[in-house]
Amino acid sequence: MRRIMISGGLLAATLALLGLSSPAEAVAVRLVPLPERVAMANIIVVGKVTAIEEKTVPAHQFPGAKENADFTIAVVEIKDALLGAKGLTHLKVGFVEPKAPAGGADKTGGLRRPPLRVQPVVLAKGQEGCFLLNQHFEESFYVAPGFDYVLDKTNANYDKELGTVKHCAKLLSDPEAGLKSKSADDRSTTAGLLIIRYRTALTANPKEETIDAEQSKLILQGLADGDWSKAFSPTELAPQMIFGRLNLTDKDGWKPGPFQSFQKEFPEAAKKWLKDNADSYCIKRFVNDTKEKKE
Repeated sequence: MRRIMISGGLLAATLALLGLSSPAEAVAVRLVPLPERVAMANIIVVGKVTAIEEKTVPAHQFPGAKENADFTIAVVEIKDALLGAKGLTHLKVGFVEPKAPAGGADKTGGLRRPPLRVQPVVLAKGQEGCFLLNQHFEESFYVAPGFDYVLDKTNANYDKELGTVKHCAKLLSDPEAGLKSKSADDRSTTAGLLIIRYRTALTANPKEETIDAEQSKLILQGLADGDWSKAFSPTELAPQMIFGRLNLTDKDGWKPGPFQSFQKEFPEAAKKWLKDNADSYCIKRFVNDTKEKKE
């Protein structure tokens, strides 16, 4: 199972997304599908690290941190602005370089070190790839929420993954068109991307507000049109997973089960609820007190 490094200002947000209460709990979390990473990023660019600044920037690594961490700053030249980077030619990305492990021999004669919990985000001059970023919650530079929010151009699957990022970014840049697409897959994917954005709490006590009623209707209809045979996918937004993000209760008319065959009956029950309630139920979005880069 992939282990995820939470970097910079969105540490607490990502921990909240993963249902964790502290950084110490960030162990062996689930693989985050690439479209979900796109949905969680506010700015996405294809570019190249042209410089690593010598001077580090002291800043809190996550909301509530008592001490500052030293952020190394990478300067990224933008070659293709995919989302939220209109008019920008360069941006600065901060990351905290990992500390060397404590030395000493263990009982087997090997090197003693802390248990491996997370994978660090580390950038280098000359590195090229796709960067899925968010602005630091207090500073002007950007951060990658996790190590896999930077797609390195040297990776074997880079071209395929970049294609997925570009497609999802396009859907997010014009969600109305995506929700009204002739393609059922595009409608479902757009619905999933928006639900992830709307229904992910990035702060401890976020407020909620109702989204546009017409968009909510299109989202529910689009999700119902998805391929419900996918219970979970490491590369796509499975409708069953997205449906759970709505956090429906019996007050919303959602009274599932008991099912004799969950795999067969649950998808049908969920799709029925979506179609029956598309006109009456309105999705609420979390209003998070974080900085957002908008087009």
